[in-house]
Amino acid sequence: MKTRVQIVLTLLLSAVMVLLYAMPVKTQERTYQLPVLMYHHFDENVTADTVVSPARFREQMTALKDAGYITVTLSQIIDFVDHGVPLPEKAVLITMDDGYTSNLTIAAPILEELGMCATVFVIGIYEGEEISPNSGNQLYPARLSCEDAAQWVKRGVLDIQSHTYNMHQRYADGFSGRDGILPMESEEDAGYRAALLEDARMFADRRARYEIKTELLALAYPYGFFDSAADEVLHETGFRVTFTVMEHSNLLRVGDESCLWNMGRFNVTERDSGERLLTRLRSA
Repeated sequence: MKTRVQIVLTLLLSAVMVLLYAMPVKTQERTYQLPVLMYHHFDENVTADTVVSPARFREQMTALKDAGYITVTLSQIIDFVDHGVPLPEKAVLITMDDGYTSNLTIAAPILEELGMCATVFVIGIYEGEEISPNSGNQLYPARLSCEDAAQWVKRGVLDIQSHTYNMHQRYADGFSGRDGILPMESEEDAGYRAALLEDARMFADRRARYEIKTELLALAYPYGFFDSAADEVLHETGFRVTFTVMEHSNLLRVGDESCLWNMGRFNVTERDSGERLLTRLRSA
């Protein structure tokens, strides 16, 4: 029969072994590899890599679901980084750029049917408009209105975030003198900062007209152009997450909010069958 000392030593040894065994798991839980997918427009007539047909989108989403992927929200990602709140074992963030009506009429019903969600980055000045305030030309494809999108936000299917208010332009367009969100040539720091702040304010004001139940937290850089100074200014205005178009997975780290800046995204096209999309995610 074991003596009391032997029992105590055995228990202590067992406790130490448990702690040592748990340490690698604890470290692993403080990081997470998150893939982010990028879409734009949905249409039966596929004319570019920014267009995906309804049938193909359904195939892709069904493949993700069947493979065990769970779509997550921006708030879940931020909660992981800020507080270590666990993410699903196979999480994926789905994003859509520009704010096309097809995000509501085609993508949202498919997502809801499959119990999935996505984040839509809307160009503020085009929201709900038929004619471009910049060029005077008709906007094509059609752009969604936040009023119509609000019902999908309320149901937890979509979230509406920023693609800037009016910086989704190129220098060659002749409207703003800058490429996306980048500073103009010879633009002083103070002027650049003021332009970013004003654009962010105008987007927030436009979004606030509608009952969007989620917080304004993220911005997708137009054309993927980004500048470190822009991240700093946007962070001051309340944006926590920014996205580029660089294709790579993202290493989230608990306690390191900088991992939420300039996140990469995989552009998903009509050429991506469900199986091919899964292969891309596995290789990432």
